[in-house]
Amino acid sequence: MLIRVRRSAAVLAAALALALLPGATAVGDSPGASPGTAGPGPGPGTAAGAATTLPGATPAPGTASKTDTAPGADKVPGADTAPGAGKVPGAETTDSVSYIAEDLRDNPVWISDQVPREVPRSAAPLLARAAERTGMPTYVVVTATDRLGAPLGGSFLDDLHDRLGRDGLYVRLSEFGGEARVHGAGGPDGPDGLAAEAAMRAAETELPHDAGPVVLFQRFVGILASGRAVERAEAAEAKASRGWEPDWMYPSDDEMNDRSLFTGALATGVPLSVLLTVRLVRRRRGTLRPRSGRRTGLVLLAAAGTAGAVTVGCWALFGTPPPRPVPQPTGAELGARVERVVEGLERSPLYVDPETANALAPGDRARLRKRIAGMDVPVLVAAVPMQDADESAGDGEVLVHSLHGRIGRDAVYVVADTGSGTVDIVPFGVDRAGLGTFDLPDSFDGPGSSGSDDGLARVLDGVLQYVEDSPQGQSSVYYAPDPPLAPADEDAVQSLFAGDLTPGATVVGPLLAVSFLGVVAGVLFVADWLRGTPARGPFPYARNRPTTGLLRRTARRDTAALAQLLAGRPAAPGAAAGAGEGEPAAARARRYHGLATALLEARGGSGSGGNGGAAPVALVCAVVLARAGKAALTAKGAAGADGSEGKKKRRYTPCRLNPLHGPAQGSRKTGTSSGEKRPAQMCAACASSLKTSPDATARLMLHLPCGPGGRLAPVQELPGPFAWSAGAAVSAGAVAQWAQERLGDAAPGPSEEAVAPAVDLGK
Repeated sequence: MLIRVRRSAAVLAAALALALLPGATAVGDSPGASPGTAGPGPGPGTAAGAATTLPGATPAPGTASKTDTAPGADKVPGADTAPGAGKVPGAETTDSVSYIAEDLRDNPVWISDQVPREVPRSAAPLLARAAERTGMPTYVVVTATDRLGAPLGGSFLDDLHDRLGRDGLYVRLSEFGGEARVHGAGGPDGPDGLAAEAAMRAAETELPHDAGPVVLFQRFVGILASGRAVERAEAAEAKASRGWEPDWMYPSDDEMNDRSLFTGALATGVPLSVLLTVRLVRRRRGTLRPRSGRRTGLVLLAAAGTAGAVTVGCWALFGTPPPRPVPQPTGAELGARVERVVEGLERSPLYVDPETANALAPGDRARLRKRIAGMDVPVLVAAVPMQDADESAGDGEVLVHSLHGRIGRDAVYVVADTGSGTVDIVPFGVDRAGLGTFDLPDSFDGPGSSGSDDGLARVLDGVLQYVEDSPQGQSSVYYAPDPPLAPADEDAVQSLFAGDLTPGATVVGPLLAVSFLGVVAGVLFVADWLRGTPARGPFPYARNRPTTGLLRRTARRDTAALAQLLAGRPAAPGAAAGAGEGEPAAARARRYHGLATALLEARGGSGSGGNGGAAPVALVCAVVLARAGKAALTAKGAAGADGSEGKKKRRYTPCRLNPLHGPAQGSRKTGTSSGEKRPAQMCAACASSLKTSPDATARLMLHLPCGPGGRLAPVQELPGPFAWSAGAAVSAGAVAQWAQERLGDAAPGPSEEAVAPAVDLGK
């Protein structure tokens, strides 16, 4: 009997003590464990003694009591203790400040169990180590929302200090940002308080939105410890006012795809740009080397090495995303909130999350519970904050199915977001048809409408009325939605060598190389123009470094033009008798035309480039002969009465530097490749260029692909009528004599009619 009395007295004393605890009111919805940093309690069918303790964490609620160990024994700074240990299971909390303050008495770091994807509870040691650098007692709170009530009328951190009764630095962190307050040592308006507020502003401005609470707190501590918090805040805010924003800290899949495309484009674009640009420059300077298998192999090896170096550089710069600063959450951390809500719903049909306890006033809670109890269909309501960082990734239906799977009761399950008022409704085995989140009528703008102005109490009243008004009948079958990705899979991004790497290397890279080559060619053209490189004489296609194909087209064009002029002038009688009879100019033009045509039709020969056609020097001779014949027919000069040629008429002399430029009109000394000065007859454009830029001779000379292996060489250094040994001027007669000797028996006779070669003058 005495033992029973003592037990009754002990129970009564414990009840009185619990009644005096701050925030302990009527029995209702809060489970025995607060969100805090502790692991979830053992589920059904799991022995309490089987619960394990993770590194940096303490046993889950229910596995150990505060009285099991001496206060402070073997306590590691920042290590988790079981928040809420010693609380009576089912004791309702209507004051979130008191709820959090009670746990801070045992551990200065408090982490909500509603953000395991962002800050798992095992990250508490990271925050504790950073807090040691502040130089003052620091209390860190990581919450699931920034909408925390302050029942005493001040800010949340001020009320938290009043409830805890300890001076120091108070910091609140969430995925939306943070705030810091100093109590004691001058208070919030003292030097330390102003520095703490400035450090938090600077940290929030300097970091991107995806940095996370842990990185935010570490940056805040670093700025505060530097002693330049105010200056850092002013500088960061000044940059932000000009539109500056920090880059994202962790790349997304789309960004990694863009990086892959960029890497592939550089890996092929850079080597191709170098090869094409070098060839362009060397071709313009006439320094192309003979082709060699060894040299080709070395060039390809160098190109492959450049591509590899570019790829390695891209991988080193942005191929490896920075690691996450927090550890990946365990299964116990991801299931902590579900276990807590399940425990609360097993005691009451309405559960209000203690972290957002101010969302429903005590009177509204009692009224809603009474209304739920009087309904003819079972209803279970969980009012909790929903966000991407929770275990369900912000999906209310995932949480609903998790709760039903743990509770196992048939009922209408309702999850109401205490932040936005969004509601998810899923019926399980109840006699109500048409219920469900996706079956809400359009006129019902309460539950399911994000950002509703209605308070949570009014929203839940609408939900209950909607359930009561639903007709009886078999409810729809709601299959469980796909579970959210695991945090490790959610944070993973594709490799740099996947995605658009291949299109970048095969399409974008070559296009960039060709574009770059066009830009370089344009720059070189402008540079030549500024340095006085002449226009190409009267003929726009008279280039200084033409290809064999361009020479052949030019020769055929000029020969065909001469043939058209000769077509209207029949051969004079006796023209074949010898020189000096008939029309000398026309006879000379016919002879030049015949030689030019024969040179065009000649096959093979030295310097032909292996294409079976005429050699480049022969093609230049054909152009000169065709133009000389045209000049003989069209030049103006005094003529005799018998039609003979006037004495003052000048013969055609091509430009000594580039015979393709046209007739020479003056003489000027110019340098050769050996460095000696030679007088040369040249066109007006070349003479003007040398007057402006005396060292422009090498650029003005005609270079032909007649060197070893197709290397460009000046025409004056090649065997033929244009060699320097011919003198200051090269006459058309000398060119005709060289052609006559080259052709031999194939040379046309003086009486042969001019026949235009088959050529399309439009080409």
